[in-house]
Amino acid sequence: MASPHGGLEVEGMFSVVASRAWPGSAVAVSPDGEWVAVALPGRVVVARLPDLSDEREILVADVRSLVAVDAARLALAPHRGVLVIDDPAGSPHVGVRARGAGRVHLASSGDGALVAVGDRAALPRSTVVTRVDGGRTRGWTAGIVGATAAAWLDHGDLAVAAGLDLVLVRGGEEEARAQGPLGEPITAVVTVPGGVAIAGAGPQVVLHFTVARAERPAIDVPPGGGRSLQVGDGLLVTGTRSLGERVVVHDLTSGDQVAAIRGVATAAAAGGVVVGTGREGTVVLAR
Repeated sequence: MASPHGGLEVEGMFSVVASRAWPGSAVAVSPDGEWVAVALPGRVVVARLPDLSDEREILVADVRSLVAVDAARLALAPHRGVLVIDDPAGSPHVGVRARGAGRVHLASSGDGALVAVGDRAALPRSTVVTRVDGGRTRGWTAGIVGATAAAWLDHGDLAVAAGLDLVLVRGGEEEARAQGPLGEPITAVVTVPGGVAIAGAGPQVVLHFTVARAERPAIDVPPGGGRSLQVGDGLLVTGTRSLGERVVVHDLTSGDQVAAIRGVATAAAAGGVVVGTGREGTVVLAR
């Protein structure tokens, strides 16, 4: 049954536990589910979960990518840069400031390592930069033709989305490149147990490697551009900015859809909650 909450509409096995009129463009939830960061025009808001209380503001504009490096650090990508914020839910302060290689997309390994994929405007190659310990120590830099996003694999390897291809990057070198199973440009990639999930603008998310106990290798999702793809708490969370903005949540093992949110374009799951944000605001869901 649909459950309207302000301009948002929620369906499925989750209920709304909190919402705010925050029209965010990106969202990140800490691995322990203690806080959420939402990118808003001119600022990033960090609030405690699940009730979105005890707000903190980080004044930075034009943030397109956010990721929780760990429970105590938040990485964000404003225009042509990367910032790592220490203690974002307490006394937030900049721990690391670095120039980015163009418009940057961020991904965290979950154990303190960070990767930034930049578009290097006016050049035909994209730059993939790894940093360990949340950005304090630079790892390697690689130039990958067409790179748009990346996800961590075992042993510090990366799966990089590059047009129709998935590229295996090891130690800063392109180890292998093969066309992905989507048959269209890959715009989002995220780590899942046993491999990665990939998506483009089409109506499916494909699990590129075998996932333990998975019942099917592809999951149907609403088609559209502005694709977001995140995994947490055994859930696959897929969003699009098309169709009036929509997020769908699937059980990663069975592939069953367990929730849908209209009015938000991106979401993240951790610590027993799903947090979505978009033009209709920000909402926290729990079972």
